[in-house]
Amino acid sequence: MRLDPTTKAYAARRITEGKTSRDAQRCLKRTICRQIFKILERTHRTQVGSVEELAQAA
Repeated sequence: MRLDPTTKAYAARRITEGKTSRDAQRCLKRTICRQIFKILERTHRTQVGSVEELAQAA
């Protein structure tokens, strides 16, 4: 929250909505987890797809 401008803007937006700094951090953690989960899902789908393609090719 100190260095990244996007994160600063997100935290400031949450604080202006009436959340405390601690609540803003909690919201930020959830947002980051969602983004990471989406990345992992995409990675898993491409790996599963390539495994299925290899099995079909054999």
